[in-house]
Amino acid sequence: MPEPQAAPTIAVHLTLFADLRRFEPKGSNGPRTFAMRPGATVADLVAEAGVPSTEDVTVGLNGERATLDTPLSEGDDVVLFSQMEGG
Repeated sequence: MPEPQAAPTIAVHLTLFADLRRFEPKGSNGPRTFAMRPGATVADLVAEAGVPSTEDVTVGLNGERATLDTPLSEGDDVVLFSQMEGG
């Protein structure tokens, strides 16, 4: 009997900035790589990283502004920032 094949995944990289770093694992420094299912969105990645959905975040994807609904692709670099207040 053939071995079951693992579901296909895409690798994406996530970096948390400012107070969002509190959601990083102890000792983590720099971007973390996540294996996500094809069709996953930034919101899926945020949940996988353990950042609560109640956090108000600004998303950067490959150097451009993005939203939580933005679909991810192989090799994407995602950065999350806390929303800034004031002016």
